[in-house]
Amino acid sequence: MKRTIRQLGLATVAALILACGARADSVDVSLTQSSQTATPGSTITFDATITNLSSTDTVYLNGDSSVTSSTLLTIDDTPFLFNFPLSLDPSEASGPFALFNVFIDPSTPDGTYDFNSFSILGGLDGNTFDTLGTADFSVTVGSPVATPEPGTFVLLLSGLLAMGTLGLFRFLASDGRDLVASFLKTS
Repeated sequence: MKRTIRQLGLATVAALILACGARADSVDVSLTQSSQTATPGSTITFDATITNLSSTDTVYLNGDSSVTSSTLLTIDDTPFLFNFPLSLDPSEASGPFALFNVFIDPSTPDGTYDFNSFSILGGLDGNTFDTLGTADFSVTVGSPVATPEPGTFVLLLSGLLAMGTLGLFRFLASDGRDLVASFLKTS
């Protein structure tokens, strides 16, 4: 009798361990681009496809969580809330859709910000908030390089041409007439 109870207890513990293991990473979160570049003060969008890795269980996508490596990066999960379904049937995929946005504070220094993550929370029912899957991403911040627009070059050349023409007229109006006349007589 004691042996049966012990075996039953061990079987129960093993089943719980396997059940917990089955829930971890039960969805695949595949970002279209896991690394993006933007300027300070801008917002970038990360698109993803979410796939239920279970061939037998429906998973419920009940929420999300995120971690950034800098307080100057702010994650907005509104796209996840609006674009993805409440649940995924066995082996079902959804996307690619916008998963989340990252706002880059205008005071963010240039550089690459790694070690950011976005996690999908849920489980086998609508009240579970286990981590189902996580996507890691990086953001490279670079200030824009000031390059003149083509219109700037046209304006500069027009000004130089106008100044040259004005200088030529002044030269000809003064002593230039006599100089040109004497040059023509000697030729």
